[in-house]
Amino acid sequence: MLKNLQEITNGGAEHALHRLWSDQLTEPEAAAIQARAAGDPKYRDDLDGLLAVFDSIEGLEGDRAVEDVIRDYPRLRDKRRSKVRVTLGMAAALLVAVSATLTHFSISRGPDDGHLQEYFTRVGEQQTIELDDGSVVTLNTAGQLVVDYSGPMRRIVLKRGEAYFEVAEVPDRPFTVDLGLRSVTAVGTEFVVRKDPRHYQVAVIEGVVAIGEFADGAYAPPPRASVDGEAVILPTSAQHRLEAGWVAEFDVERNELKAFRPQSLDHYAGWRSGMITFTREPLSQVIQELNRYTRKQVLIEDEAVMDLSVYVIVNVREIDAALDGLEGLLPIKVTRHYDRIVITGSGEDEP
Repeated sequence: MLKNLQEITNGGAEHALHRLWSDQLTEPEAAAIQARAAGDPKYRDDLDGLLAVFDSIEGLEGDRAVEDVIRDYPRLRDKRRSKVRVTLGMAAALLVAVSATLTHFSISRGPDDGHLQEYFTRVGEQQTIELDDGSVVTLNTAGQLVVDYSGPMRRIVLKRGEAYFEVAEVPDRPFTVDLGLRSVTAVGTEFVVRKDPRHYQVAVIEGVVAIGEFADGAYAPPPRASVDGEAVILPTSAQHRLEAGWVAEFDVERNELKAFRPQSLDHYAGWRSGMITFTREPLSQVIQELNRYTRKQVLIEDEAVMDLSVYVIVNVREIDAALDGLEGLLPIKVTRHYDRIVITGSGEDEP
């Protein structure tokens, strides 16, 4: 049982789904699933998404590949729903009874971490966070961050996703975004930070930021990067000054930091209004970006259309409409399935 509790507490939603469907689901396991779903919106969304897949099976009658599943589906559905009712119906007393076991396995806040404030957004959701000093953070789709204002530095830990920072000027309290391997420090400015597993990106909208490795002691003014329109590789061991209109990108795998000045920052900041601008970018990159905003993944299954050049403004809150627009602009065909959306060539010549 302890192994199952550890998988539920620290693993993905698929572990919970496996236990919900098993004949050996215990009350502590059910309570652990309930507690984690209540405290972790992304985990709850993942679990809901997995359960929703089975509800979609009923729409596949006539597909010979799933006939055996369809015949057995009513029994499986009733069994799953019964287990879900058991999970959601757990009493609070049961949570108390198993709390000692769960605490042993979970990665939780320590006794001195009560000052931390953690925020999540679901896929396709945005959240505006007003901080105590007057700063405002807009957290984009599937994001997660922690606010720590307890010390002399205003510290934000961006765990994943993208956020727009409007920083209130407090000269004696630097505002720092912690990315793990890198940090971004600003005083009285606006900037966007995006953190993916292998890639960090910083776009400065107003003011000045410093980007680089964490350093012991006081912050030292970094040298200013100067280029003439082209991206340059910067030393990763130093801190660098970045002014408004500049974008810095850090490749985690290559340990490479570069900076450049695009013609417009609309692509980096437009998402706050729901709009993203793509300027002569390959279709594959456009679809990769749109997939951040939808649970039903969009797949390109025709290599011939991956590099089609796209110049368009799309509304990420209306993914279906955005795909219809791309289908009207490009020689592609968009086919919607119950669990995915597929893009192929339409057979027409590229306009």
